[in-house]
Order: sequence, then C-alpha cells, then structure tokens
Amino acid sequence: MNFLVLLLVAVILRFTPWRGGFPIDVLGYWSDWVGRVTRGRSSWLFLIMLLLPLPLLAVVLWLATGVAYGVLTLIIHTLLVLLCVGRSDPLGTMTSAVGEAWQRGDQEAASVLAERDFGVVGDDAAVLLQGLRGRMAAEACHGYFVPAFWYVLLGPIVAVGYRLAWLASQRSDAGGNAFAGALAHALEWLPVRLMGLSFALVGHFDATLAVLRRVVLQWEPQTVQLAQWFTAAALTESSAVPVAQPLDVMRTFLLRAVLVWAVVIAFISLMG
Repeated sequence: MNFLVLLLVAVILRFTPWRGGFPIDVLGYWSDWVGRVTRGRSSWLFLIMLLLPLPLLAVVLWLATGVAYGVLTLIIHTLLVLLCVGRSDPLGTMTSAVGEAWQRGDQEAASVLAERDFGVVGDDAAVLLQGLRGRMAAEACHGYFVPAFWYVLLGPIVAVGYRLAWLASQRSDAGGNAFAGALAHALEWLPVRLMGLSFALVGHFDATLAVLRRVVLQWEPQTVQLAQWFTAAALTESSAVPVAQPLDVMRTFLLRAVLVWAVVIAFISLMG
C-alpha cells in the first residue's frame, strides 16, 4: 500500500492546486502553538507536547484497520503524507520570481529576490545559481525525500514526527527547538545521503560519488550543506546550459531524482 499512497500523493501534488501539500498547515500551526505555550518551560515538556499527536494518530490508524476493506486506512495514510509534504514547491513555483528576473536579464533583481526569499547571497551569477540550486535540493529533501523514506520504512507516524520536529526546529523560539533540531538531524542523516546517491545516478556520477564517500560517515554536516555539495557535484557539467533559464535545469534534475526514488520504492513494494 505504501507505493499506492505515494502515487496518490504525487498525483494530487501534480494535478491539483495542492502543490504545497494539505491546504491548511496543520503541523505548522501545532508546532507554533506548542512553542508559544511552552516558552520558558522545560525543553522536555516542549518535546513531549510537540509529539503528543503521534500516539493519538496511532490509535486512529489502529481503529481504522480493516474498515471499508482498507479504503479508510488508505485515505488516512494519504492525508498524513500530504501533511508531511513541504510547502515551498521546489519542483514548481518556489523560485519562479527569481527565474523570471533571470529570464529578463535583470541580475540585480534576481540577487535581491534570492537574498530576500531564500537568504542566498552571491557575488556573481554562478555563485548565486549554485546557492539557489542547493536551497532547492534542501527543500526537496525536507519536503519530499525524508518524509517518503520514513513513510516507506516505518509508516506515516514517523513521517509526521519528522515533519513536526523539523518545523519546530525552524519556527519555534522555545528552548526545546534544539532538541527538535537534533531529532530532525538524526532522521535526515540517512535519507539525505540516499538523496545524494540518487543525484549521482541522474547527474555527474563520479564527482557526486566522491563527495558522498567523503561525508557518508560524518555526523556534523547539516542537510542544507550536504544538499549544496551534492548539487554542485552532480551538476558539474551543466555550465553549457543557456543562462536564460538556469533554474529549469535544477527542476528537471530534481524530477529525475524523484523518479529514481519512485522506481526503487515500487521495486521494494513488489518484492515485499
């Protein structure tokens, strides 16, 4: 059922207005609320309250088992995965404003938009492009690859738990956000390296594999930094692409990486 759920989610993301997942950012609202009510209190209280929905969701899934021949379970799984999808849409509109400025040849506007929207600063077009590509890869990792990995491996509860931890580490100013960040980093450790392997398969294989070998056992590098390194290595030979639409190359590249993951997940589902 895992592959069917991910296929349904992919169809919803592609052919409906829900490009950024579920229309209401339920997990984001919960993370923000927990951060407010636990501000100044124990970090453990923050983490416990943040993850409180997980056992409740587990009970709901248990009660739904076998109802309507599994259709209810399928619907709940699909909704939960949609809640875990990132809202930035790196495969679509995430960098559309910067891309339009680039297409007009307005390098200054592209630089301003990149710094304002993504915190990417570059002295020239090449550095700016590399930073934007790395940011797109990082958003794809947080919003697609990591939730999909944990959903296939351990089910929707762990995927939701990762999304809550990541949101808390990004949005909350409570003391527990360091705990949430450490949890998110731990859950990203393996998936981001598998993402790097998929980048090697669809990009420059030798260069990306060399980077992957160097960092495969390291704990310290953050996902954003790894995404930058993997992307720069995988797209080493893309400098010959016309500069008019440089970010389209990255979108196509990410789509190919997603297809690699889809093929592997389909194979695992068939074998299982």
